[in-house]
Amino acid sequence: MALFNDGPINQQQDLADYENGILDIANQEQIDLDGKSALAQREIAAQLLTLLLRQETRSPYTNWIDPQDLLRRRTGVSDVVVTSALQQWHAMRTLAAVYRDAYNNQINDRYLKKWQEYQDLEREAKAQFYATGVGLSGYWLPAPAAPSLTFEPGAGAAAQYFVATTWVNQAGQESAPSPQSQLSTAPGTQLAVTAAAAAPPYATFWNAYVGTAPTALALQNPTPLALGVTWIVPATLQTGVPPGSGQTPDWYVTDDHVMPRG
Repeated sequence: MALFNDGPINQQQDLADYENGILDIANQEQIDLDGKSALAQREIAAQLLTLLLRQETRSPYTNWIDPQDLLRRRTGVSDVVVTSALQQWHAMRTLAAVYRDAYNNQINDRYLKKWQEYQDLEREAKAQFYATGVGLSGYWLPAPAAPSLTFEPGAGAAAQYFVATTWVNQAGQESAPSPQSQLSTAPGTQLAVTAAAAAPPYATFWNAYVGTAPTALALQNPTPLALGVTWIVPATLQTGVPPGSGQTPDWYVTDDHVMPRG
């Protein structure tokens, strides 16, 4: 699972999976769908941070417990994992915002009913998310920036390569993959990959996923790579596992206790 700050929680197609006509409506009503999605994500971030900070005051009105309490103000929501419940809450909030703007543009009762419907669905999704809990990672790894690609003399054939990288922490957990970089090499050379320069605090190693098509990346290094090294891809690509989606929560913060993973 990706982390909250890795990027958009939902893509446009994810929203279209909930509401078939949302892309057409956004275009017709000149509504910035990506902008509404980003705004919904910022609003949810503010709510999550407020919720996670409450326990610092030891308020008699809340029983929230967060193991990261001493770091929370610096961490923000960086360690929050995007669970399916959080993804649904974000989707419902975004769709409600789109139909709110569409209604205000046209004063159309059809849009009003959709706005009200998604407001109700957002409340339900938020309640379900709170009941499930906020998933947190103990040693969180944000997705890397796109890797740098060069080539060196070697035994490789001419090829077009697509590459993504991940960070690895001391527990062997991997981040979500980076954006892909692309490079074509000439005969007699081999691809060289360098991970993003700024490794996050909990990163201890990195992995390289390489393919000759953007949808066919596979792990190429047999063991995790040391930070700061440039890695030469084998002349013949290895068969490996594809990149994962990121870390899963190490625990869940709920309204009265911490639930360990599993």
